[in-house]
Amino acid sequence: MPDRVQVSRIIHTIHATTDIYGCRLLYQDALGGLVFAENYFPAEDRDCALLYVTNHMVEPMAPRNSGDMTKPYARMAAKIGQAFHSFELKVADGKAASQAFRDAGAVTASDYGTFFFVKPESTGGVLLEVCEVPMPNDPYDRTGWGPEVGVGHACSVVALDHIACVTADIERAIAFFTGSVDGSIVSDGRTTLPQPARRVVIHVGDTDVAFLQPDDTAAGPLGAFLARPQNGIYALVWKVADPAQARRHFQDRLKLRLTGEGCVSDGFAIDPADFFGGRHEFVAG
Repeated sequence: MPDRVQVSRIIHTIHATTDIYGCRLLYQDALGGLVFAENYFPAEDRDCALLYVTNHMVEPMAPRNSGDMTKPYARMAAKIGQAFHSFELKVADGKAASQAFRDAGAVTASDYGTFFFVKPESTGGVLLEVCEVPMPNDPYDRTGWGPEVGVGHACSVVALDHIACVTADIERAIAFFTGSVDGSIVSDGRTTLPQPARRVVIHVGDTDVAFLQPDDTAAGPLGAFLARPQNGIYALVWKVADPAQARRHFQDRLKLRLTGEGCVSDGFAIDPADFFGGRHEFVAG
């Protein structure tokens, strides 16, 4: 499929929050996040921090004036609350990618030329950011950068395992991520975690993205997720070298509540209410 948009990597996952400083600090303390940039984007009146947890970048982001509904990010933050907002695809040419997606019938928004968004109705339920420009001071672009920078932190996270997304239209997700984007299917099977569902893993750029469609889209934790305003990203699932050590770090030192309820993995999660609405799961790696 030579006309598919080529993606070199998934740059980051955006975490929408109302407390940019508290959220950034929690990523640092809980997951060993290394902050390398902070900035303010006037066009959307929002603040962000850029940080790495081992090999995956996360961008906590907050509207500076949450009541200004003239700004698209403030409107989105008001809609979904504190939650994962989107993940970003790196492409060589933003304008060409935008045109290719629109030619394929996708709906784009907030198109600034070098970056834009693809709306969830076009992707099977996931909001995507697409960008051609490198992040400022991104360590990824420097010689010697790698996930081993996280080794030694008390959480023992060693790498991102996958991004978990929940959809009510898995065929549309497959069509977009393997038809419009040059993703490849890694597996297509069944899961019972946290409820009976079809689970398709697609490798996009340098990252695995798992799409789950529950058999009953109106019941269980996945059904509850689909019933509320959200942008499709259910959890970030991390590999940890020592699950027991990670539990002690989260629970005993940081007093974060842990849970097995709703997990899409066979590991455990930090209660999203304790992590500014973001669901982080941990599996032995």
